[in-house]
Amino acid sequence: MLSSALLLSTRAGFAALRSNLLRTALSALGVIIGVGSIISVLALSDGFERSMRDQIEKDGRLQSVSIAPRTQDFVDGQPIPRKSYPTFTVADAGSLAGSLAESADLYMGASVPALVALAPGGNARGVALVATLANGAQRRRLSVLAGRFFSDSEVRDSLRVAVLSTPLAAALAGSGGALATLVGRQLLLNGEIWKVIGVMAADPESDSKEPRRLTLYVPFTSAREAIARSPRPPAPEMLLVARQVENVGAVRANAERWLAQRYPKWKEEVTVASYQQEGDQARTALILFKLLMGAITGVSLVVGGIGIMNVLLASVTERTREIGVRKATGARNKDVLAQFLAESVAIAGIGGVFGTVLGVAVAVAVAAVMRARTGAPIHAGFSLGTLAVAVAAPLVVGLVFGTYPALRAARLSPIEAIRHE
Repeated sequence: MLSSALLLSTRAGFAALRSNLLRTALSALGVIIGVGSIISVLALSDGFERSMRDQIEKDGRLQSVSIAPRTQDFVDGQPIPRKSYPTFTVADAGSLAGSLAESADLYMGASVPALVALAPGGNARGVALVATLANGAQRRRLSVLAGRFFSDSEVRDSLRVAVLSTPLAAALAGSGGALATLVGRQLLLNGEIWKVIGVMAADPESDSKEPRRLTLYVPFTSAREAIARSPRPPAPEMLLVARQVENVGAVRANAERWLAQRYPKWKEEVTVASYQQEGDQARTALILFKLLMGAITGVSLVVGGIGIMNVLLASVTERTREIGVRKATGARNKDVLAQFLAESVAIAGIGGVFGTVLGVAVAVAVAAVMRARTGAPIHAGFSLGTLAVAVAAPLVVGLVFGTYPALRAARLSPIEAIRHE
């Protein structure tokens, strides 16, 4: 009985809306604009967040935790070399990597200047000797042009194998020389014979910054003597790159626990640094931007709700006699209340549907314009939260701003309402 009465009231409300389509459309216009504004802002904000996340993960800095021995102290702003500090080994790297439980990738390396020449009789050239592990190419996002990068077994066995950067290979091959022919050749590194096993492809980003940088990649274990002979031997550093930005804090905490077990005085001898704070600040700023823009665009939704309330109040005044007749023939207060609430929710729902379509179209169009103008990989993003707002916002507006007109209609006296002209 209750459901049939509610159904009749709802039908009466929709019939009233159909009887004056222009008024219904104008009432829904404010909601259309409000919902469209909110959806477009949220979608663009989600797109910005996704783009920022992709850039962060591609760049890797905000996911990185560096672990470096503290080789010097500062007194009155002047660096003073430390007499003792930890020297990380491949065994250290393996131990720390084992404690990470695949939550991060570990890289290790050191760089020193060195002299290289093709054997026999080649001209010696100054290079940056990069001692790293077998995943060094992965860390630098390098691909192999010819040959291959060295393997874990070659690092473990301390084999004297080397991989050339494209600028170094071009310098050694000479004008017109094929870079691939260098694979298999012997190389003199600080007077000792090494074997070239690969040539790395050009890195546009790195080469644009340092086009003349000649780099030679060698296994970390094989370069210990070359590093030790350097006038200023560098302290090997380890770098942890979390596989997800959210895990940076946990990865850093794990590294500090490992250091505490391995090096009791690590707080005095090791520097652990990350960009976690910068990443948190960027995410906080984006959330604040989303909330601010949502609040600003939400004003238009409130204006749309006020428009619905005004139209319904006018409708109550115009249909006072009709309401009186309904109540005189058996309609209860809650039936009249349900009728006008149904009208309000229906208007807001119609506005929500068209507003969602408008918001999606605007977000996609604005993202396309921004991509065309800036070249940034920005796309509109539609999360479950955005869809929830698209559904909930119109319903809330309809209920909130339709309640007062509906109560006013429900409280009308049947006798006075019938007398109304």
